[in-house]
Amino acid sequence: MKDIILINPQPVVLKNLFAESLMYSNPPLGLGYLASVLRQNGYNVDIYDMGPQKLTVNDIISKIKKEKCSAVGIASIVGNYGNGIRLAKILKDSFPEIKIITGGPHASFIPEEILSKEWVDIVCRFESEETIVEIMDTLSRGDDFQDIKGIAYKDENGYIHINKPRPFIEDLDSIPFPAWDLFQLECYSEPGVVLTGRGCPYSCIFCAASRLSGSRYRIRSSKNVVDEIEYLYEKYNINRIFIADDTFTAIKKHCIRICEEIIERNLDITWEAEVRANTVNNEIAREMSKAGCLHVQIGAESGDNKILKLIEKNITTEMIERAVKIMLSHGISVVCSFIIGHPFDTHETVQKTIDFACKLHRLDPNLVKCKFAFLTPLPGTPIFERQNDFGIKLLSKNWDLYTFYDPIVETKYLNRKDLQNLYLEAWMRYINVEREFRNK
Repeated sequence: MKDIILINPQPVVLKNLFAESLMYSNPPLGLGYLASVLRQNGYNVDIYDMGPQKLTVNDIISKIKKEKCSAVGIASIVGNYGNGIRLAKILKDSFPEIKIITGGPHASFIPEEILSKEWVDIVCRFESEETIVEIMDTLSRGDDFQDIKGIAYKDENGYIHINKPRPFIEDLDSIPFPAWDLFQLECYSEPGVVLTGRGCPYSCIFCAASRLSGSRYRIRSSKNVVDEIEYLYEKYNINRIFIADDTFTAIKKHCIRICEEIIERNLDITWEAEVRANTVNNEIAREMSKAGCLHVQIGAESGDNKILKLIEKNITTEMIERAVKIMLSHGISVVCSFIIGHPFDTHETVQKTIDFACKLHRLDPNLVKCKFAFLTPLPGTPIFERQNDFGIKLLSKNWDLYTFYDPIVETKYLNRKDLQNLYLEAWMRYINVEREFRNK
């Protein structure tokens, strides 16, 4: 018998097998952390990741009947939000006595929209390790939810209440490791995923990371981080790790100390991370390489310095190119991600972006890759919350269409057809660079 079941719904739209492999590559760390603190507080819990485990809604219904749980938690990112809400409706219809809880990046910013539907009872907002335990304690006592910080909920009369926010957790070492034993690790192509910190000190207009986890970068101790990496290595034979921090290199000392700890323990692992161009230098790249880093992703976003300034990225194309070259000099491969359709983009600035992506790819077509996505305003981002200020028009509020593969906005300078054509041109020109290299 379980007290609560945590569910990661299948993504709504997967455009191709590559997209599916990305969505299914890592276990859902957020649910792992929630499960861990729940068990620490005496609750029986299980995790179901519907996509990788190939579970149907009927499978979930059968498991709930068997476990007789009192609550179900449903994870919510934009990619699986629609399926999560549809699952919530089916579960509430099937088990009206069960409390349906949702949380995650997407749900955190739209609690009223979610609770306006009849089948969700509680929305956990932002960090929820402490919140989920208080919810379960309250359910056990039969009390109401008015004093629980960090939630929105619907009372017996259907009124929606937005409670006070919960302060972010300062001591991340106090949180137990995710409940790794509850993941079916064989279902994931890259099961080793670790967070060394939470939050982002930057404020790009297209990103909600700073609001989601605090505008600061709160970090775990290097010992705590590498203890978890060593645990995965020894317990599950995982020797490839993805460091999922928004910007692993944001604090130089933190990054280098983790590298040193990996080296000191002689861990035979390889890993990859997300880095920021303006934080990359030779010392960091050298230590990362020595510690087993093979690959990094850099958010390049645009090939036009004016656009980079306007989107508050606070980097330049010169910084991006320098960071790529530094990583290459230490044997680390790079993927640079670009956005098509910033609010200030024109045909000319997007051409600069395509030119710059091709230039970077030519530095070493084997080790430097680029990818393109449409600007997709998500709740919590400045561009979503100040659409008129940025002169963008949302083409739909159907979250199922927010795939990053199709244009969901029009800007002052580019309509939907313009964006589609520029996106296609970006990939065609990029692929031509690949062909030039292969035909040499």
